[in-house]
Amino acid sequence: MSFYFIPLFSLALSGLAPERIPGASGLFNFARITAGSFGTSITTTLWDRRATLHHAQLVERMTGSDPASSQALATLQAVPGTAAELRSVEPAVDSQAFMLSADDIFYVSGLLSWPDIRESGWLRSGEKWRRAGAAAAAHTDPFG
Repeated sequence: MSFYFIPLFSLALSGLAPERIPGASGLFNFARITAGSFGTSITTTLWDRRATLHHAQLVERMTGSDPASSQALATLQAVPGTAAELRSVEPAVDSQAFMLSADDIFYVSGLLSWPDIRESGWLRSGEKWRRAGAAAAAHTDPFG
């Protein structure tokens, strides 16, 4: 988190007169906390909706024509007390649906963070270091 917020905070306050920094810092923190609250509620809603979608997709695949599903269900039905074992499938499907939903959220979060990373100068500073290293290597004396 610090590798993300410190450069963002530095960019937000750069170029301000010293007497304006306290007010700008307060405004920046207010905007950051408010945006975080909205982001949290939106992410939670999307996570739940995507989990519902993935749950429906996983249950649709559990048919007799799917070899993995039919083998797992046949194994469960061979055990005495089948009703209890079949009910144990539902929590497993739920956990896998939420895991797939979390994967979706992390993927989208990564895509949305890319412009922020690019703008904060991390990628550009890495390019500067590579260019500086290449220039230094070009000017060294191999016999020295």
